Amino acid sequence: MGQSYFCDYCGCYMKSDVNVRKLHNNGISHTVAKYRYMRRFEDPAKILAEERLKKPCQRYFKGYCKFDLYCNYGHYSEQELKKLEQLVAAQKKSKTRRRKPKKWPWKTHHQSGLPPSLRPMELAKLKTTNFELNWG
Repeated sequence: MGQSYFCDYCGCYMKSDVNVRKLHNNGISHTVAKYRYMRRFEDPAKILAEERLKKPCQRYFKGYCKFDLYCNYGHYSEQELKKLEQLVAAQKKSKTRRRKPKKWPWKTHHQSGLPPSLRPMELAKLKTTNFELNWG
C-alpha cells in the first residue's frame, strides 16, 4: 500500500503523488480552507476595518453563502463586530500603557566598601586634583 499525504488545512488524506497534491492545492476548497486558517493570524484592526466597509450578506444570514470568505458582503453579525471592536480597543489600550522606567540599582543604592574605580566621582575632588604627573 502506498503512502498517503495529509492536508493540514482541509483535514483530508490523499495519495502521496505530486500531481494529486498539486491538483488538491489549486482547488477551491483547499484555497478557502487555507485562507480561513491564515485569517486567524491577521490583525483584528485590519479585519474590523474591512468588515465595516461591507454591507451584510443576505445569503449568509439566511443560512448559506457559496462564496464564503471570497464574498463581497460581510459575514459578521452586529454582535461579532462589537466583540471585534472590544478586542481592538483592548489591544490599543495595552499597547499605549506606559511602563515605569527601571531604576538602576547602582544609581539608587550607594554601597560602601567599593574599590575606588567603582565609587561615584566627586566633582569637588576632581577640581583639586593635580594632573601634572611625572612618569619615571
